[in-house]
Amino acid sequence: MLNIYHLKKRGEIMKNKNCKKSIIIAIVFICLAAFGAYKFVDTYSHSYAENKAINYLCQKYDEDASAFEVLDYRQAGIGFRDNGLIIGNIVWVNFAFEVKYNDKTFFVKKYKGEYYDDYQLEDIEKWCTDWLKNNVDERFTGFNLETDDIIWYLITEKRGNKYLITESNAEEILNCVPFREFNRYDYDSTVFYYDSSKESDTDNLDEELMKKLNDKLLLPSNSYCCEGTVKLFVSKSFDTDVPCFYESNRKYICRK
Repeated sequence: MLNIYHLKKRGEIMKNKNCKKSIIIAIVFICLAAFGAYKFVDTYSHSYAENKAINYLCQKYDEDASAFEVLDYRQAGIGFRDNGLIIGNIVWVNFAFEVKYNDKTFFVKKYKGEYYDDYQLEDIEKWCTDWLKNNVDERFTGFNLETDDIIWYLITEKRGNKYLITESNAEEILNCVPFREFNRYDYDSTVFYYDSSKESDTDNLDEELMKKLNDKLLLPSNSYCCEGTVKLFVSKSFDTDVPCFYESNRKYICRK
């Protein structure tokens, strides 16, 4: 009788263990399914991404959601980057939003799970140009700067995506953005523009100003100086029917 009792007891214990294992497996499965569903929504859902982008802007600029108006968006998915060949490089195209705030239109972009914006682009370009005028040479009129440069700066200098850039960051930005590595072609470089209208001899002006820059800043070897001024140009690629892909940016480039 004792052996039968022990066998029954052992059977109950094994049954309880199996039941617990089944519960644990079910919980793990539910958690994995929930995580998979979340990742799918986070990766592909436009409405979810838009809500996260607006929430990010509200926190960064201390505003209500009603202060921001989403004008357009780019859906996340697979795209092709032009490389000069028949078939371009396959790339992942992330969410981007065109937003209006304080009567200014700007971009919000998702990069490596975080959201970044270029609302301050105009101010940053002005602050950096003023720094060049005041600390290097007053003939400087600007330099090429774009949305992705802001993202690169905030990540590289570990500022965080909600950091509000100020004029005091100008020198640090000038030392940082010429080294940007992502969303950049091999032939891209940072160009510093200047005004030579009052100069009688401009033959060696590029070299002269570049030397002054290198005395003040740490720059890559492909940076150079060029006569001209800059203007704001908007490069927008939100059309999902276009097979080729290029990054959407607001950028300061040379105005001839």
